[in-house]
Amino acid sequence: MVNGSDGVVGLTEIKLNRFTEKTCSKLQRNEKVTLVAFGDSITFGFAVSKGFTHFWMEILKEKYPLAKIRMINEGICGDTSLNGVSRLEWSVISNEPDLVTINFGINDMYMGLGLSQFKGNLIEMVDRILDEVESEVLLLSSEPLLTPSFDERILDYYTVLEQVAEEMDVGFVDVYGSWMRAVEKGEGVTLESLILPGLDHPNEAGYRIMAKELMRFF
Repeated sequence: MVNGSDGVVGLTEIKLNRFTEKTCSKLQRNEKVTLVAFGDSITFGFAVSKGFTHFWMEILKEKYPLAKIRMINEGICGDTSLNGVSRLEWSVISNEPDLVTINFGINDMYMGLGLSQFKGNLIEMVDRILDEVESEVLLLSSEPLLTPSFDERILDYYTVLEQVAEEMDVGFVDVYGSWMRAVEKGEGVTLESLILPGLDHPNEAGYRIMAKELMRFF
């Protein structure tokens, strides 16, 4: 542990901050910052009034009250990483963001897109973003799935997200891990209490955990 400007800061958080250094610097200087959340229905916030972008924005405003933050939600229900490649230009690049979050995987699994194709699509998206707009990039996993066989399969896709982040030197936000840690702590939190009934989508409590994990980079 080391002492930082906000008190005691974990070494892990310091390492994570390097992936958002430029964006955080602009936030600290109260400058205009554009954030694009890019992904599927998890990013969109399916069947809830407040998704992770709402809670993320809420916490960012608390930490950087004078910064001019523009949050653009480019989540589309049902999208796979292949769709992400197809609409990258108008959903992400045209907005000239300072930082992009990329969140695909569950639909890729359900639609039968293989891991190699999934990885190739992620690499193409990250490469274009870094090359064309020089944005900072965070790759997000998604929540655990209640059906054991599907949960086992989706972990392979989350592993690919982490591998691509490491290979391309961008951030990886371990949403799956943050949910599991919350459940392991007990205190009445179960996977069922974080997921919409009958759906493999977070409820607002689940999205709040997602936003808090994302804020470790800020």
